[in-house]
Amino acid sequence: MARERWGRRSAGWSTTHQKVVDRLFVYGSLRSGQAARSLIVDQVIGSQPATVSGHIYALAESYPGYVPGDAGTVVGDMMVLSDLAAALALLDAYEGEEFVRTLQEVTLADGSQVWAWCYILASPDLAEGAELIESGDWARYLSGQ
Repeated sequence: MARERWGRRSAGWSTTHQKVVDRLFVYGSLRSGQAARSLIVDQVIGSQPATVSGHIYALAESYPGYVPGDAGTVVGDMMVLSDLAAALALLDAYEGEEFVRTLQEVTLADGSQVWAWCYILASPDLAEGAELIESGDWARYLSGQ
């Protein structure tokens, strides 16, 4: 019988209960009613209005970039995804190198908070010279309000 060394754990062992985050917060072209939503519409099993802290900027290529922060509020949708791995692989390719996927604390309409994946600018420097969207709402910005 082989002896296990002190401190060794089997694969998958954890000191805490881990939960898969199957939620995605979107604030721009992936929001309901926006053109790129069709990329993942088959993966969305639920969606509701939500916000995150920070600012969004209108980038030169006519899409928004999000920079997290304590000040400001960004309006978007929090979606629940059915096939997380497939959706995130597709979205990682769509978002490209200018964006990185991180976990952000999202506030739902009822005031509760959850963690969700979100694509943020890979560097705040990418927003340099871009127009700050004061309302924090990409759809409102596009409509000219």
